[in-house]
Amino acid sequence: MTCRPPNPENPKLMTATEIFSRLNGPHASEILNWLAENDRNAYKSAAGMLATRRKLRPVFVERKPKDERNQWIKESLSRPSNVDLALEILQVWTLGSNERMVCEFLDALNIAHNGRGLIDNLPSEPAADKVAEAVELLISKYPAQAVFVYLHLFSSMDSQGWTTLRALLASHPELSVEKVFSLS
Repeated sequence: MTCRPPNPENPKLMTATEIFSRLNGPHASEILNWLAENDRNAYKSAAGMLATRRKLRPVFVERKPKDERNQWIKESLSRPSNVDLALEILQVWTLGSNERMVCEFLDALNIAHNGRGLIDNLPSEPAADKVAEAVELLISKYPAQAVFVYLHLFSSMDSQGWTTLRALLASHPELSVEKVFSLS
């Protein structure tokens, strides 16, 4: 699968399955290992659902060695038919493993949240310069792939999206698909 760079005038966000397809094995394993260590039930449930969707018994996946199991899960999460599970896993990982980053982004934009990065309602887009400053803050402090994943997830929360954020995702050199995933 090839991902074309998005057009800044009509930027396309990457789906969760496209993100998983671009992650290298170690980074995907980092996400999956975090999930296994911090939310074992969600990890087992996701692995079981992926197995069932492939008409396999969950024990088939559970008995694989950890690295092989994570590779199988990553490949399964790269399939468009599993976008729901891929999205859920990325959301849980982002809000759990990257809570500080999420809160800093929301704080930089003066968006009220519960202290753990959850918001009740997505407000209208802040001023373009504030959005750009918040994005630059994340880029300067956090790993590129975590920033990329979070901003794509955040931007996809609203079907209209924030035009400035979408344009930055499409045009910012530090957030280009090629740069972010060549780091992996």
